[in-house]
Amino acid sequence: MKDFALLFSALFKQTFRFDKSKQKQNSKWRIYVIYGIVGALCLPLLGGIAYLLYLIGTFAAMYDAQVGFLTCIFSIIQVVVLLFGIATVLNTIYFSKDNEMLLSYPLKPQTIFGVKLAFTYVIEFITNFVLSLFAIIPFAIGAGLPFSIGIILSFFILPMLPLLIATILTIPIMYLVSYFKNRSIMSTVALLVVTVVLFLLYFWVIQYLGMEGDEVADMEAIVSAMIGNINTVANVMLPNKFLALSMVGGAFGTAALNFLYAFLIDAGLFVIAYFVASLVYKRSVSRQLETPKSNSNKKQKYETGSKVWMFIKKDIKEIVRYPALAFYCLFEVILGPICLIVVGLNIGGFVGTEIEEIGMTFAEVMAQVPDLVAVVMISFITFVVLATNYTATTAFTRENKNFYILKILPMSYEKIAESKALLAFAVNEIGIVFMVVLSIFLIQIPLLSALFTLVMCSLISLLFCYTQVYLDMRSPRLNWDNISAGLKNNPASMLSILLALVTIGIVVGLYFLFSLAEIEIMRYIYFGVIALLAIGLFIYVRHVTIKNAALIIENINT
Repeated sequence: MKDFALLFSALFKQTFRFDKSKQKQNSKWRIYVIYGIVGALCLPLLGGIAYLLYLIGTFAAMYDAQVGFLTCIFSIIQVVVLLFGIATVLNTIYFSKDNEMLLSYPLKPQTIFGVKLAFTYVIEFITNFVLSLFAIIPFAIGAGLPFSIGIILSFFILPMLPLLIATILTIPIMYLVSYFKNRSIMSTVALLVVTVVLFLLYFWVIQYLGMEGDEVADMEAIVSAMIGNINTVANVMLPNKFLALSMVGGAFGTAALNFLYAFLIDAGLFVIAYFVASLVYKRSVSRQLETPKSNSNKKQKYETGSKVWMFIKKDIKEIVRYPALAFYCLFEVILGPICLIVVGLNIGGFVGTEIEEIGMTFAEVMAQVPDLVAVVMISFITFVVLATNYTATTAFTRENKNFYILKILPMSYEKIAESKALLAFAVNEIGIVFMVVLSIFLIQIPLLSALFTLVMCSLISLLFCYTQVYLDMRSPRLNWDNISAGLKNNPASMLSILLALVTIGIVVGLYFLFSLAEIEIMRYIYFGVIALLAIGLFIYVRHVTIKNAALIIENINT
């Protein structure tokens, strides 16, 4: 137990520590301020979600369906935790760079696995706690549920099910990645495909809980069908249903018994998953240590060309060589199109439906206001694509302990910074083009709106990429042992959300300001103003980034 506590403490401190070499430039209070500002800006969105859950709670109480709704809320939270926890389990347990070091210590592999699993639970508990705080409590208030210790304990129990599912689910993924170990691109593609499938399954479940378009005529039928679907899900998710039953009131003994049922089911499944995954961990990691890392005697190919282009190619090869790294760097290409597909599927049937009040289809209405459609698309893409560009926000962080190599390359620091930004811009463009093409076919946005969106987002993308690269260059998070810990906790990622919110505020605010003129041409002059503003800021940010690259990189200590 002592070994477990010491190892867990070391792993926790290593993951959440501040880089001491950067404390003079970025002190702890400054990082806290950044997180506080971003959190404050996200509060209106979280408040809206909380209010929506409050209304759902009142609706559930009206139809005496608190148990079914609460069970589904538990399940949705768990699926979100699972989706974002799979990569954490893979990177923390199976593909962490400290495995080789830890297995050389006089520690049992089961102890090492238990520590890593406990640490993963802590990470998932944090995610679950934030989601539960803005979902379960507002729902409980709206549904009139009595406050009980079960609400508090549910925060600790809910992460168990997604953790055990992730632990089992990552076993075939781990073997799949190991099989493609020397086929890096195929391994990366396989991981991305699995991620896309899981996201789509999640949204399919959400869609299943909704209603079909031909069922909207009878409100009583809508409510009956919805509650039926929800109860079907609740009957499948027995641990969550027992947990919900323990929170809806009734005798204390009955509530305690239902809570005990939920805990025992989750704990039993967790123990089974632990022993299976522990055995797999021991065998897989031992095999990694027994297999020497040999260099193949392939003919070396030497090329000459533009230094910037050669460095970009080097960066691309390093990204696709490690599936977990590629997952983060291509996350925007996954998240953006999936969100748009879900939106498109939800309103796809509505696009061709004629709106009775005005006698026009939804597509025809959009054709009347292509400027407004473009503004909505620009805001949407800015938040789900540009703000999640890990290729830019981890431009120097992903170099990790090899950062010193940048200082001995026969290449100027200015060109290194330039190549990082251009690669990030290329990834952004892939996501932007996917989003625009999908919006044309799924939502049938006007071609003029698509053109405005493509041009404006590309210009804003240039501004974002150089800004994000500069932020990460100022304070890279180096010396990390697993990709998840290194890439998700650097300040540039959080500041990107702040940058996106400010950009959306400017884009939307200026649009409504120009719309007040009620002159049609002013709405199109607006896009010219946005373009000039983006170009001007891009030129300034690029100048600052390139000008300061040598000084900043030279003073970074690994």
